[in-house]
Amino acid sequence: MDTKLAQSMADLEKLFCSRMRDYENKLLKASAGTAVTHDLASLSSEFVEFKSFVCQTLSHLKSQIELVSRALDGHETAMRRKILLFHGIPEKANEKLSETVLEIVVRRMGVDDASIDMFEVCHRLGASQGKTRPVLVRLKDMEHRRVLWDCKTSLKGSGVTLSEFLTRTRHRVFMAARKHFGISSCWSAEGKIIVQVADKSRRKISSMGELDDLIALFPANVEPAIEAGGASPSAPGMAPKDPTKKTRNLRKTRR
Repeated sequence: MDTKLAQSMADLEKLFCSRMRDYENKLLKASAGTAVTHDLASLSSEFVEFKSFVCQTLSHLKSQIELVSRALDGHETAMRRKILLFHGIPEKANEKLSETVLEIVVRRMGVDDASIDMFEVCHRLGASQGKTRPVLVRLKDMEHRRVLWDCKTSLKGSGVTLSEFLTRTRHRVFMAARKHFGISSCWSAEGKIIVQVADKSRRKISSMGELDDLIALFPANVEPAIEAGGASPSAPGMAPKDPTKKTRNLRKTRR
């Protein structure tokens, strides 16, 4: 796709330069007084035709660039598939985040056989700006990630929440979807934004264009708008899990 786009740009550059040179030559002849009326009429007609061509070309380029952007966004989403964000963990001096997260996973989420070895990376996200930063955790395998994601409702009431590490593009789509459709009607799953619309069906989206189409179909808001920066909620209808009643075991989930 990149090669085709580059070739298209090169071809367009040659065409534009060629057409501009033709116009310059005709304008020079017209300014010299040679068949002024004929040349101006011809230039006017060619300009209208060329203007239409340029508009169509720009529209085509816009579509190609959007395809490339969506492909890059999809690739970045795939690279983040093993990452989860823990929100609400208080920051402390000389903190040992791996141990802190492990304690939350075992005691609050009920994953009784979890260990520090399951974490590949564990650090604060972004620079300190006077407010609590989320903790980015990259798991070593997808099974660990699935277990933690399935247990996220066990964190209810703890002040800690769990969300996916969405790309900037998808996070923007997610926040815009929550603003229009409501908090409990939007959540994320494996990088996709899930929206439960007015007819109770669920739609998967990943771009602002898809959200715009969805809003056009369902223009009425469902819930009041929310502040930006919140974590992804769980899917509606899921009751919070009580870690005191049942624990998740990583070994049992492996086949």
